[in-house]
Amino acid sequence: MCFTFELKMTSDKETPSTRTKSDFKIEVHDILPSFSGKYEIEKFLGEGRYGKVAQCLKLGSKEKIAIKIVRKKYTHNGKKEVHMLRQLIGLDLNKHNLVTFIEHFRYRGHICLAFEMLDISLWDLMKERTFKPMNLSEIRVIAQQLLVALEALKRIGLVHGDIKMDNVMLVNHKSQSLKLKLIDFGLAKNVSMLRRGTVMQALGYRAPEVILGLPLREAIDMWGVGCVVAFLYLGTHVYSTQCEYEVLRAIVQVQSQPEDRMLTPGMFTPVFFKKIQDKPPSWRLKTKTEYETTTGTCTIPFNVVGLRRYMLFSLDGMTRFCGGMRDHAEFEDKAAFVSIMKQMLHVDYKKRITPEEALGHRFITLRHFKHDTNSPYVTSANVTIEKCSLEMSSAEYMPFVTPSEPMSLKFVSIPSSDDTSSPDESMGSLDETCAHPTNRPKAAVRRPAANNRPPANNAPTHVHKAASPSSVKRNLPRATSKEDSSGLVEVKCGKTFFKRVGRFFSRMREYPTFMKTSWRHHTAG
Repeated sequence: MCFTFELKMTSDKETPSTRTKSDFKIEVHDILPSFSGKYEIEKFLGEGRYGKVAQCLKLGSKEKIAIKIVRKKYTHNGKKEVHMLRQLIGLDLNKHNLVTFIEHFRYRGHICLAFEMLDISLWDLMKERTFKPMNLSEIRVIAQQLLVALEALKRIGLVHGDIKMDNVMLVNHKSQSLKLKLIDFGLAKNVSMLRRGTVMQALGYRAPEVILGLPLREAIDMWGVGCVVAFLYLGTHVYSTQCEYEVLRAIVQVQSQPEDRMLTPGMFTPVFFKKIQDKPPSWRLKTKTEYETTTGTCTIPFNVVGLRRYMLFSLDGMTRFCGGMRDHAEFEDKAAFVSIMKQMLHVDYKKRITPEEALGHRFITLRHFKHDTNSPYVTSANVTIEKCSLEMSSAEYMPFVTPSEPMSLKFVSIPSSDDTSSPDESMGSLDETCAHPTNRPKAAVRRPAANNRPPANNAPTHVHKAASPSSVKRNLPRATSKEDSSGLVEVKCGKTFFKRVGRFFSRMREYPTFMKTSWRHHTAG
């Protein structure tokens, strides 16, 4: 089980290669005694600033367990994670796709956290595939499970705060296909403890409200899930993993600039934006030169779609990736996918889709397939769901109705200029995105996630209480013949778009005949 907690707060002065052996005197074959038994360390799976993760064998039962061994100097961080994990006790962890925490104990002054042994992370899975994009049927079951996890966390008022590819792990890739669990609650917080200006989330998965210093809520986790889902579809990060300015530049370029009502109250808005007038839009994104001059920080260019030839101009343009569409059902599915991506990555956190709404979205429920039940594409989508043997959430979700969103396949070739983003980081390296300030200018110094001291004028956010899960049921999503008002508007808009394109090319084919006729009439006259 490859936890990646060690990458969160690593500094330039302290790396695994510069640490001495004296700060971690635990070796392979050591026996770790706990309250429930003894564990023998078989091998270490990962190492970093916070400590190590070891694969252990529980003596007696011969059960394999993953044990997170925290360095002594970070004992406080270990205690905080234990406190967060204890809040999950009331949840059905298997049903809600959350890692099972077994126990914690001390060994030679180190806090040790024992977890169930899982398989590989989504990052490792994509690396095995040489970062080949997943198909929508696979993405759907992964997104559904992550949304179920978010819905459960929201009900108990908990924010994960570090959702990324490394922190989503497959239970058993061979026997249970895409069954997964969300791990690593080292940066988790109660909603009531979230504070403006707190650094949370790994760059590349960091929500705009975190970067701008706006009030924080559960919506930051939905942004993280959106970034994970987009990665699975594109095979690369949508946003920069090294530079906050480049994250905002990509958001402005691909989606839209945040409205004034978001920018004006932002604690760090002046770091990235320049006020140009009093009436909306009163802000504009600083140029790279302006940003570097005012902050003394060099930007790290980032190509929005990695090594690909074209740069994403809008989220609608995601439909151009991963090949063409074979039938109408696939077109509807891609339209549904783009729709939910827009809602997950909505720049305005107040308008971002909630876990409950997302679980009722047609991309998850497959209601947009009601007229295509005999399509091979629909059959394949249902088979993928069945193969994963998904544990569904106990809540019943209302259909989420989206506004009319015409499909626009907008792309632009990347120009060759100094302001152009460079290709993405090498896809063969570890996803070392870390939830700490990376390339942060001096003007944007913030409170680290571990600091819970609130500003005097910040009121706590309302905490949602857990609901009883036994009163309602939710069936496995399949293509059904039920009437569905959500999604039909968008599909119709998409059809209209392609009909117009078809009429345009039909007229183009008739154009030579028309010109010949017109020329004859002209010469005859």
